[in-house]
Amino acid sequence: MSEKLGILLATSPENENTHTVIRLAETALADGKQVEIFLMCDGVYHLNDARLEGLTQKGAKVVVCAHNCLERKVERKPFVLWGSQYDLAVLIKESYRFLSFN
Repeated sequence: MSEKLGILLATSPENENTHTVIRLAETALADGKQVEIFLMCDGVYHLNDARLEGLTQKGAKVVVCAHNCLERKVERKPFVLWGSQYDLAVLIKESYRFLSFN
């Protein structure tokens, strides 16, 4: 099993963090790492970004805070798992590196 890079993205899509997270994830995937991204707060708006779906097609796993999606009326997407803060805690525990963008 390869090392897992965990990423928390909690900023809105117009923030420069979006580009940074996409590039970090692409680089880690190309290096054979597992990548899991957790979206919460305004980060749930990234579900409308096609680049995020592209990352899942390359092997990344994306989990979103279901509570934050419901609060912001963001529709569920088939490429994303709906989760909770428990899933975030598990991601932090399982990751060899964890990066937070908020």
